[in-house]
Amino acid sequence: MQTAIAGPAVIDFAGEPKESSAETDSQIQKRFSFGTKAETLSALQPLLKNMEIPELHYFTVAEWLVDSSAILFEIGRRFERKSVVFRSSAQNEDGGTDSQAGAFTSCLDIDSGDPKAVSVAIKKVIDSFENNLEDQVLVMPMLNDVVMSGVIMTHELDTGAPYYVLNYDSESGKTDTITAGIGMNKTVMVHRDFASAHVDSPRVTELLDLARELEGLCDRGTPLDIEFAKTRDGRLHLLQARRITIQKNWNRRIARHVGEVLFQAEQFITHHSRPKPHMVGARTILGKMPDWNPAEIIGTHPKPLAVSLYRQLITDSVWQEARASMGYHPVPHTPLMITLGGQPYIDVRASFNSFLPAKLSQIIRKKLVDAWLNQLEMHPEYHDKVEFEVAQTIIDFNFEDNYLKRYRNALNHDEYLEYRYELAQLTVANLSLHPEASLPTALRQIEQLVVIQSLRNGASTSYAPLEKLPVLLDECRDFGTRPFSIIARHAFIAETILRSAVSCKALSESRLDEFKRSLHTITSDFTNDYYTSLRNSDDREKFILKYGHLRPGTYDITSPRYDQRDDLFADARNGKSKQVNTLFQLNACENELLASLFEASGLGAIAPAELIEYARQSITNRERAKFIFTRHLSDALELIAHWGETQGLDRDALAHLNLQNYLDELISPVLKDPEIYYKHVIEHRRCEMENVKGIRLGYLIRNPGDLYVVPLHRSAPNFVTGQRIEGQPLQLDNQTQGNGELEGYIICIENADPGFDWIFTRGIAGLVSKFGGANSHMTIRCAEMGLPAAIGVGEQTFERIVAAERVELDGGAHIIRPIYG
Repeated sequence: MQTAIAGPAVIDFAGEPKESSAETDSQIQKRFSFGTKAETLSALQPLLKNMEIPELHYFTVAEWLVDSSAILFEIGRRFERKSVVFRSSAQNEDGGTDSQAGAFTSCLDIDSGDPKAVSVAIKKVIDSFENNLEDQVLVMPMLNDVVMSGVIMTHELDTGAPYYVLNYDSESGKTDTITAGIGMNKTVMVHRDFASAHVDSPRVTELLDLARELEGLCDRGTPLDIEFAKTRDGRLHLLQARRITIQKNWNRRIARHVGEVLFQAEQFITHHSRPKPHMVGARTILGKMPDWNPAEIIGTHPKPLAVSLYRQLITDSVWQEARASMGYHPVPHTPLMITLGGQPYIDVRASFNSFLPAKLSQIIRKKLVDAWLNQLEMHPEYHDKVEFEVAQTIIDFNFEDNYLKRYRNALNHDEYLEYRYELAQLTVANLSLHPEASLPTALRQIEQLVVIQSLRNGASTSYAPLEKLPVLLDECRDFGTRPFSIIARHAFIAETILRSAVSCKALSESRLDEFKRSLHTITSDFTNDYYTSLRNSDDREKFILKYGHLRPGTYDITSPRYDQRDDLFADARNGKSKQVNTLFQLNACENELLASLFEASGLGAIAPAELIEYARQSITNRERAKFIFTRHLSDALELIAHWGETQGLDRDALAHLNLQNYLDELISPVLKDPEIYYKHVIEHRRCEMENVKGIRLGYLIRNPGDLYVVPLHRSAPNFVTGQRIEGQPLQLDNQTQGNGELEGYIICIENADPGFDWIFTRGIAGLVSKFGGANSHMTIRCAEMGLPAAIGVGEQTFERIVAAERVELDGGAHIIRPIYG
């Protein structure tokens, strides 16, 4: 029988204890090697300085079969009626090439003084083995008063990128929530080239010290998987240390490139964050989900064509031109979106500059932008809600309270009064429904694109397809995305004021839900027309003509359009068309309370009924405007696809070229073999994307240190309806066919794109999205339908939800979580 020997002795695997005091660190490292789980922990026990290994005892299956009574006695004597854990320590577990993680049984919280319970637990562990008499059972005490537990990987698992991955639970008080995949956890990724100044968390520093100590005891460069726990007395316990076995699948080139890319990114951020002559703000912050939210719209790792189209149509200039037309401060010649390692980020300083009234003095603008940046830095959890929790872009009914709570000392009294006055003037002007006001003007502009589209459908053209591309894009920008951007900002204004009315008790949550259910959007038409086409096959052609341009990935050329799918009508449920209540009206009490709030806020010229009509027009037409301009965008993608066919390039290849490649073809054509030339360019782009694949960047980059220490923020979801449901999750992507069974499932999608509207015809129980905000398409769509949803749950929560067998979604309690057991 093999047991651990406490004290200063070192156990080598020949079995003889040797004094360690005279050995050098290099000798210890040279002599240490991995064995089974139990043997490894036993060998490490006397070597560790920054942590300890609980008392342990282990024995083989053969020893148990020969004399189980002696083992039961020894366990009872050694652990003295303590609660213990029985774990597997098999010969084919935790090896150099195969970990067998989770393949064998563990038994927790067993009374060591109860021979029957101990015997049952041991048999359960042994029964999970593969008939090897040399397999071992490991006994360790249950740890009490656990304040933190988790797992550390010394390399990123997918690619082998050089990151420490710290995954820990500091809430449940259990030791197995990470390895079992349950409970709420926090994840921090730290690049191996980090500087101590980059780490501002004592907890993270402590875990990094643990990992580095273990690395120092192993062969240089051995990737480790470390399981640990910390107890309330401050002691750190090592529960397991094994080699990561999937390293044979890693791309070594990725690991080599990460450090170089991060160095270049650090130089860029340092330079980009300096003061700019055309903007206020001492620095900037970069985020994937603020403002125009590229993570939701084009994804966190988009291909070059999607990025370049989004820049052309939105983030190069349209974004600020739209706001300037509404009375906000112009930010000309300032791209809103940048990319780092192929990942898109919003320049938050530019965004914040565009949220201030144009007539506000520069000194006040500077103070406010710096205050907003400080607020976001202190509260990174607001990274996807900056317009509701950070920047005050209009006067709402909570303006004064929010300002005092967030920015009491940002402005002096006179500066505050100027700020409030200018913002009130801007708010009143934008709430107006006068024919020449901002919202009605934008609505007329978007209708011009409808006229252009109707004329084009009936006209014949003689010029080559690719020559239509610049025309389509110019029309899409001038008559599509620019007015859409204006309408979308009005929808944010409406949502902000309605939210503040609820918080001030002028409206109830249920009445706000009732209002949203009364809205009749283009997606209401979609559902009604779809069910009509199911009942009458002659109407299917009309349906495709109207909705055929939609695709789940609006900017993704590889995502099939509705008119390219033969599964659109497969397995659909012949449901009822939505009956829309178009007569939502405020009652007398609500009207009186809202009128008082408008008066108290200095917005007395606005009648409550006008607010409801303004909200109805802005929210419903935001969806209609998106539907209209995406037809032009979708047609532009099809022009590119058609051209690609003539060049022998498939859609995935075309996605790796950018917009400028296609426009250059019209004025500076490739004179050598185009197919060979473009395939070379595409291969180069694919190689570039592969080289940066291992880079892990957070949703928010506040300073260069955030490139090296990357916390995965847990987003606060936007819940729709107060209903509670349980169901089985089902993940869909842009390529998912519609002939699968969706009825009763809680559907999980990455982004809230209109092209997914077909799922609402399949009888789904609820919806979860990784990305998306309070005013995103799917939020509005689910509110309109009264469908329970959690929009924008964030990466960690989303991955846990899609991996679960069942999910609880409770909008009233603001809960979205897996159900276990």
